[in-house]
Amino acid sequence: MMGEDIDHQTLSDRVMRLEQLMTTGGGWQDQAGGIFPGGKLLVTGPGLRQRIRVQPLAWTAARQKEFESRVVLYYTGIRRVARDLLRQVVGRYLARETACLQVLHSIKTLALEMSHALEEGDWEQLGGLLDRHWGLNQILDPHTTNTPINGLLEAVRPYIYGAKLAGAGGGGFLILVARSVNAAGDLRRYLRQENVRSGGAVYQCEIAGEGLKVNNGKNQR
Repeated sequence: MMGEDIDHQTLSDRVMRLEQLMTTGGGWQDQAGGIFPGGKLLVTGPGLRQRIRVQPLAWTAARQKEFESRVVLYYTGIRRVARDLLRQVVGRYLARETACLQVLHSIKTLALEMSHALEEGDWEQLGGLLDRHWGLNQILDPHTTNTPINGLLEAVRPYIYGAKLAGAGGGGFLILVARSVNAAGDLRRYLRQENVRSGGAVYQCEIAGEGLKVNNGKNQR
C-alpha cells in the first residue's frame, strides 16, 4: 500500500507482527496461505523468527480440478474471534501439558499425511484425516464446536468423507470433502436450503494460482 516492494517472507512477518499489536493473536499460516500461490505444504522450524519453507504439491492440473470439484466450503453464519480459543491452547502449551503437546504433535503429522493424500487424489483418506484433525481440535478445546455445528455435521454425513471447521473453530468456514462430484452437488443444494434458515452461505472452492495481489495505485504485484 505504501509502494514498497517486499518479498513474501517479509510480508508474512509484518502481518504476524500487526496481529500481535492488534491483540487478535494468530500465527503465520493464514497470511502465508494467501501470499504464496497454489496448493502447498508450508513448514517452519522452532524459534521466534518463523522462516517459512514452501513445498508446492506435486499434483497435476486435472488432480487440482478434481479436488476443487469435491471440496465444499460453507460459511456457517457464526462469527467468532479466534483470540480467546487460541489463548487457552497457547496457555496449555506453555504449561507443557502432556495431552496438549501430544495433540499438537499429531496435528503436525496430519499435515504431512494430508499433503500425500492430496497429491495421490485419495479423497477418502483426506476426509478421514480431516475428521481426525477435527477430533484433535476438540481435545485441545471443547469450545471449538457447538450444538448447531454438530447438528449440521451429523446431517451432511451421508454426503461426505470428512469435514472440519477452518482455523481455531467455533464458527467461520466449514471444509467438507464430498464422496463424489455428484455428492458434492447434492451437498451444495442441501446447504443452500440450510443457509436460508441459518444465515450461512456456500462458496466455490478454487486454488489461487497467483497468490495475493496488491494494487498500490501505480502497479499490481
